[in-house]
Amino acid sequence: MTVAELLREGKVARLLKITVLGTSGSGKTSFLRALFGDEFITSDVKRQDYLENKANLTYTPIDVEESTTTLSLNQLGAMVIFTKSNQFEVLKIQDGVDNLLTREDIDYFMTFSIFDTAGQERFEFMADICLKGSDAVILVADGTNVSSIEYLNVYIEKIKDEELRTGKEIPVIIFMNKQDLSKKGIYLGADVARTATRNEYEVFETTIKDKDSFILPLRILISRLNALSF
Repeated sequence: MTVAELLREGKVARLLKITVLGTSGSGKTSFLRALFGDEFITSDVKRQDYLENKANLTYTPIDVEESTTTLSLNQLGAMVIFTKSNQFEVLKIQDGVDNLLTREDIDYFMTFSIFDTAGQERFEFMADICLKGSDAVILVADGTNVSSIEYLNVYIEKIKDEELRTGKEIPVIIFMNKQDLSKKGIYLGADVARTATRNEYEVFETTIKDKDSFILPLRILISRLNALSF
């Protein structure tokens, strides 16, 4: 059975769109890799840090040799499954559609198209394009960089413009990323992001070193989407 057939039978909400926004080096693509593995195909390229850091104050160069940056856009299809025992699973859409038909433990599931945009200012137009028609937004800030955190307000204004254009609410959560670097004394903490964004949205401390740090905020975001979609 195809996703289209499942949609027609009312077994799943329509294909929903989640856009991931954040400055260069904030960890947007790394977050998706933490969920979906290294096979997640990206448009990433190795950083030219000696050039990029001159023009981009929102990026803290850490472990430069291993650091990459998204070139324009990454996109993938995903499913989120809630089981009758209240478990939460995230899958690439091509990995599990057929398997759903034989499972009896599923309470409901939702399908998503997830867009990960480049964070460099020269690609800011991609954020405007990808926000069109978004059902939810994940904002990612480099928790070691004040400029990255303050730039959240640029994205928030874009989201509000899209809400005004469509007349619908767009659920938003904020990842204050790189929490693992608090041990080095350079992580600024979630309260800095809450203050910078005037406590308009929930802020969660995350790190790609711990996949589970993303699960609670994702559950909250998807539960909101579920309430709005069905």
